[in-house]
Amino acid sequence: MLLNDLRLRFQLYALCSACDRMEAVNIAALLEVLPADTPVDTIRRRVRCSSCQCRTEDIRIVYVGEGERAATFQYRS
Repeated sequence: MLLNDLRLRFQLYALCSACDRMEAVNIAALLEVLPADTPVDTIRRRVRCSSCQCRTEDIRIVYVGEGERAATFQYRS
């Protein structure tokens, strides 16, 4: 899956197993600095927790729908 594939119907979340933090990843901001054909696995390897600075490869791709019908996702553990 490519970064551009996520743009319209998906949200991307990074989860840190070290501190249990979950943060939404801004796909539009990524598209400003990375090519649209960047594989999601490349992003997965680069994610770092903004709280504890640990690297985490645990990302979740969540289908939320399109446009105004988009749902919000809340992850609860």
